[in-house]
Amino acid sequence: MKIQYLHLDSVDSTNNWVKSHLSELSSLTCVTAKEQTAGRGRFKRHWVSPRGENIYATLYLTAPLGAEYISNLGQIMAFACAKVLRGIGFEAQLKWPNDILIQGRKIAGVLTETVTIGKTTGVIIGIGVNVNMSTASLEAIGVPATSLLQLSQKKWDLQEVTQLLMNHFLQDLEVLKKSGFAPFQASFEKMLAYKGQEITIHDGTQTIKGICHAMTKDGRLQLLLPSGEIKLLTSGEVGV
Repeated sequence: MKIQYLHLDSVDSTNNWVKSHLSELSSLTCVTAKEQTAGRGRFKRHWVSPRGENIYATLYLTAPLGAEYISNLGQIMAFACAKVLRGIGFEAQLKWPNDILIQGRKIAGVLTETVTIGKTTGVIIGIGVNVNMSTASLEAIGVPATSLLQLSQKKWDLQEVTQLLMNHFLQDLEVLKKSGFAPFQASFEKMLAYKGQEITIHDGTQTIKGICHAMTKDGRLQLLLPSGEIKLLTSGEVGV
């Protein structure tokens, strides 16, 4: 499998652009942009996207309708990103389900959306990585965030980091298709931020408090409640 790359100058968001150009794209197309004017994170949060500083990318792929692995694709993209960052010398952690932290600060996030196209599912996986982001831009985010530039005091090649990330994702995608999330469970859990610590999880309707306990073989989070019960979570926003 080979990824086709398409680079744009300026878009509202790469995910939005892909959604409005689906008929023109072949499966396995990576769309990147120099800037996003209305970048989005999870829960429709604004994603700060200064021009030419970071990776703003969306990978589009298709999967059979109802394929079980679709629900784990965002986690696998986050996992690939954490592995790339570790490979270039940074102690990246995974904030379940699909954010990446370094030193407790957010450096990357993934937003996955799906559309039904006949008998297939179109999967739109957006990833933003703070690469050459200045301290001034980081301070505008409003939550603790960092960048490779801030951590290393050197500039990085955006194209090289993007291709590394996509290559890692492709390798992991093949494993995910064949064997599900189970082969990733132990490695993902080793990188899990807040493991053994008390966290809160907001699932859109309620906030639950408990200990970040472990991952399941299908990628869900086990939350140890004060009662001793284990609650399994499929999605949610983790806080500490």
